[in-house]
Amino acid sequence: MSKDILTLWKERYGNAQEVYDYAGRLMKRAACGDPHSAYHPTVDHIRPLAKEGKDVDQNIEICHRTTNEEKGDKFPHWKTNGQHFKAIRTKGVKDGYTIVKDD
Repeated sequence: MSKDILTLWKERYGNAQEVYDYAGRLMKRAACGDPHSAYHPTVDHIRPLAKEGKDVDQNIEICHRTTNEEKGDKFPHWKTNGQHFKAIRTKGVKDGYTIVKDD
């Protein structure tokens, strides 16, 4: 991957110490790089590389380790934290996706 988790965190969340991922799970900046933490953020490719996704910022989401594990390589629809989500193409962005609730 082109960027590490802490660099992405700083770009997306600035100096925030805690944020919630799209599925509602709490992540903590201090847990970046600590896979044993209950608040461990990970980097997920919205469209998985195994399904022709690209390793670009527009296809990357920071999410809780458990969210990432539950999503796995599912695309474009998946369930995590008891909710349904889908990926939609981001208009005007090559290889970019946005995650939305899939009701």
